[in-house]
This record gives sequence, structure tokens and C-alpha cells, in this order.
Amino acid sequence: MNKPMRRALLYMTLMTLAASAGAQSVPNGLSADISADRQAILIGEPIRLTFTVRSTPGNPLFVHIPDSLPHFEVVTRSKIDTVSDKFMIQLQQVVTVTSFDSGHWVIPAFELPGTDVVTDSLGVDVGFLPMKAQDQIRDIKDIVQVPAILPWIWISASVLVLGALIFLLIRALRSKKSAVEGGEPAETLPPYEEAIRNLDALALPDASADIKPFYTALDGVLKRYLFREYGWNTSQFTTSDLLGRLSERVSDGRERSAIAETLHLEDAVKFAKYFPGNELHKQSREQVRKALDILHKTEKAS
Repeated sequence: MNKPMRRALLYMTLMTLAASAGAQSVPNGLSADISADRQAILIGEPIRLTFTVRSTPGNPLFVHIPDSLPHFEVVTRSKIDTVSDKFMIQLQQVVTVTSFDSGHWVIPAFELPGTDVVTDSLGVDVGFLPMKAQDQIRDIKDIVQVPAILPWIWISASVLVLGALIFLLIRALRSKKSAVEGGEPAETLPPYEEAIRNLDALALPDASADIKPFYTALDGVLKRYLFREYGWNTSQFTTSDLLGRLSERVSDGRERSAIAETLHLEDAVKFAKYFPGNELHKQSREQVRKALDILHKTEKAS
């Protein structure tokens, strides 16, 4: 055998040994994958994670998924589905998670027990209402000089305001006196009953009507209930503030997600000019009722 042939034979032998060593580092046919139905959500919205593990029939393995992850909470888990034949077994589970922390977070990789096989990690963006495509960042404008207002204008405005306050005070005192003389004190309902009564009295908007007052009233019913039940100054709260406070009161992740969906829909209509469609008005009112039922049930349990 000449020298070039010996070199070629030695090279092929080394390549075969290297391929064999690489194949032994991971068990034959063993793999673990993760996929998500979305990688950008609003606070409280769900993400469906699908875990898929393939292995040999005699050695089935599956990743361990804890009840909570950094910045994420596990809401539901499906049962583990199994598909197998004489060559391969596939295990698959769908895990629904959500997050109440805004920012860019990473769902970590998961390792198969007793192996070096891991899933990929996933980056997820958690935010508030998305900016509309037509919205643009604008430059800071120059300072506009405001013309001086004569003092007599302020004096006149103060006199009008003072007169209006005196009128309202006298009217309130007369109403109170009439109620006392009539022997029928003003009705004061508990917070939950008042909220349900106001919700039932709220009529659905017509097809051609402006829907913003309807959704503003829905938001007002929920916030007044929270003010009366917990003493929260809800008129100063953003949706993020409310969700943060409610996460301390409602422990079930699915119930918190339902309340978050209701608040996000109201914000989308009031601030982003979103039109949900006439068929969703009744559904939105029922979602507020469900949120009230959840909070009332939680308050009674505590």
C-alpha cells in the first residue's frame, strides 16, 4: 500500500472515531423541545407553552416544570399526551403561564433528568397597551408665553365658585332635613349589592351609539366597588396599579387573568379607540360581573 493510500485510510478512521464519540454524548433518539403560541403579551394575558420530549420506548423521560418561574406563574397544565411505536415514544404537555411584571423576561431552559439534553429558552415581552402604528414620537416644543390674566378675572371666577359651593351646601342641607322629617333615611346598600344593581341598570349601547361612555361606566362600577370594599383610591390608579393590588387579594391565577382581561378591554376602548363589536358589549358587562363575583367571594372567604 503506497503512502497516499495509507494517509487516506488513516483520515477515514479518525473521522469514524470522532463521529462515534459525538453520537455517544446524547442518547440515540432523545430530544426535548419547547414552543410558545406568542412571545409578546399584555400584563395578565396567558401564554401556552408546549413541551415535547422524544425518547426510546424503554426509557421514557419528561422535563420537570415547577409551579412558578421567575416573573411567571403557572395557570394550568394539560395532561401529558403519549404517542408511541416500537421505535420511539413522544410525550407532550401544554402549560399555560402568565406574568404580572412588565419587561423583557426569559423562560429558562428545562433539563431532562439524568441527561445533558435541555430545551431552548424563550424570551417574552410583557407590557401595557401597545402603541398604535400611526402614533409617532414628537419633538419637544418650545415654551409658549402665556399672556398675563388681569386680577379681576380671578376675583370674578372665585366669587362664582364660592356662590356655587354655597348653593350646593344649602341644597344638601335641605335634602338631609327633608329625609329626616319624612322618616325615610337614604338607602345605603353593601358595596357588592350596589355594584350589581348599577351593573344591571347599565343599558347596552345601540349599534350606532358612542360606546366609550358605556365602557367608562363599566370601569366606574368596578372601581367604586374597590373603593367602598377596600378603601382604595381607585380614581388615581392605573390598570397596572390595580392589577398589582388585586394580585394580593386574588390567589388563583386564572381568576386574576380574567380580571386583567376585563381591565385591558376597558382601557383599549377608552384610550386606544378600540371597537370590540356590538356582540361583545354584553360579554364585557358579564366579565365585569364575573370580576365582582370573584372579588366578593374572595372578600367573604377572608
